[in-house]
Amino acid sequence: MLAALLIASIIASPNIALSAATVDDLQADFETAVPCQQIDGRNVWKGTIAYYIQSFVYQGDTPVATEAADAVLPEDNSAETVKEFEDACSATQPA
Repeated sequence: MLAALLIASIIASPNIALSAATVDDLQADFETAVPCQQIDGRNVWKGTIAYYIQSFVYQGDTPVATEAADAVLPEDNSAETVKEFEDACSATQPA
């Protein structure tokens, strides 16, 4: 599984409730997340707290890290975005 987890969606959001998941909570959730189908060629995982999508870190035009993921919290995203992740993960989950 990916070695690093970028929580940009958590850090950048000014509307986080005090009961929101911490970075440590998300890291632990990511470490037990199950793989799903890719979205736009990027790896996707489903955790208990959030979905995770592979991200790429660049310095200029040069990729410096490909082993990173962003947390996609359902409460912080549109219904359309959440549906896309649900669909990607439903095909890989047992019925």
